[in-house]
Amino acid sequence: MAGFQAMTTLQEYDGAYARNTTNDFYQVLGSANAVGRYFDGYQNKWNWANIYAHVDYTYNNVLNTAFNMAIDGSSANGRYTNHFQVYPSGSATWMMKNMSFLIDKDWINRLDIRAEYSLMGNSRFSSNYGKSYYSSSPYMAVSGILRTQIPNTHLKPEVTSQMNLSLDASILRNRINVGVDYYRGRSKDVIMNISKSAVYGTSAYYANIGKIDNNGVELSLQASLVRLRDFEWIVGGNISFMESKIKSLGGKEQEVIEYEDGSMLVSRVGGNPYEFYGLQATGVYSTQSEAEEAALLNSSNQPYRAGDVRYVDQNNDGRIDSKDYVSLGSATPDYFGGFYTNIRYKQFALAAEFSYSKGNEAYNAVRQTLESASSFSNQSVAVANRWSVEGQVTNIPRANYGDAIGNNKFSSRWIEDASYLRMKSVTLSYSFDKPVWKFFRSGTLYVTGENLLTATKYLGLDPEFAYSSGNSAIQGFDYAKVMQPKSVKLGINLKF
Repeated sequence: MAGFQAMTTLQEYDGAYARNTTNDFYQVLGSANAVGRYFDGYQNKWNWANIYAHVDYTYNNVLNTAFNMAIDGSSANGRYTNHFQVYPSGSATWMMKNMSFLIDKDWINRLDIRAEYSLMGNSRFSSNYGKSYYSSSPYMAVSGILRTQIPNTHLKPEVTSQMNLSLDASILRNRINVGVDYYRGRSKDVIMNISKSAVYGTSAYYANIGKIDNNGVELSLQASLVRLRDFEWIVGGNISFMESKIKSLGGKEQEVIEYEDGSMLVSRVGGNPYEFYGLQATGVYSTQSEAEEAALLNSSNQPYRAGDVRYVDQNNDGRIDSKDYVSLGSATPDYFGGFYTNIRYKQFALAAEFSYSKGNEAYNAVRQTLESASSFSNQSVAVANRWSVEGQVTNIPRANYGDAIGNNKFSSRWIEDASYLRMKSVTLSYSFDKPVWKFFRSGTLYVTGENLLTATKYLGLDPEFAYSSGNSAIQGFDYAKVMQPKSVKLGINLKF
């Protein structure tokens, strides 16, 4: 089998900005103040093409081998890099059930052992990384364009080599199904944001500097606990463990990314990619004597006082500054997965599906805005519990316009445990297989609830959030992503 596929995308945005119109009835650019008025926009084009081929062969229904070849081309690569890359893969599956010593064993229905090795590429990154582009900037009554970044004309796709070993087994007339999958991979030429001198006056610079090892295991189980004519009960689930370690950063020991709101990520050799990076907060000084006993100064030589956040002085130099930044955890969970159950009694059925994640941290950027108590913007009800009198014990610091002391710096105060257990769906149904009015042959009536229950300590809207940008660095950043809605659906499926 062979084939070809291609895709092209073009995104364009155009906008204009101005303020202070002459009145509220003519909210148009022409009636706005000329100072600060400017036009903005972007155009992002991404082309991708793929040629693929597949061949497989099965010997005596015992051994299956397969070979795949893919050639990917992307316009996102740098100008002076080969735009096409070759990614081969191969696998072999030993179907042990069909061996002479197992083929007549009724208690085992399937036993497959599979090994696979593959090269995979990732070229789904912004086309702007490898080329120059410009953005508009206002100055008084005029607007000009500025070069936004330094292009990396040698940027190339990330490449991952991976080995998979798996076992799939079914026993006792397929009443118990077990799956074990182990993988070990290495990603090289990982694209990362690297620091550069401020004299360039531009934003991020991206380069293929990373090398990351990925290891993991996934276990799955399905069991038919009861299987009778009128009653059946099936349970199942899976759990995945994953570990990522940075092996190289192009000769550097660490890379730090800082965003506009002060949040930071660090990638260190030997650590996890994109760990949260900031100050470690341990509460709020409840009394002035407590603050004076700590005798700490901020980076501007201002002493902390009662009502301020108590930061840990990691190097014991009496100052809270960038030298006290530590890793605050990662958005990567220790383990995750799901489980389900299906119960059927005659024509009635009840099915429920759950998902879970444990050990993943999240940056609650919404709280950093709504609990800052440092401006005239709206605040959450949590700020009502802010420190206000000597001796008050609370985890919300005093209100301080402008926050000169730095109570709202990026710290463990904004990092939360985003572990959760969620009921993804539950469905109660009734099926009938007798004709109705000589018009419907059969059908199913059902009611389904989705996202009805979630158990979590996370204070944000939803602990299970993701953004479509594809940027793995910000997978644990919660900027008020709309939560998955709770819903109840009534439906009917009819067969004529």
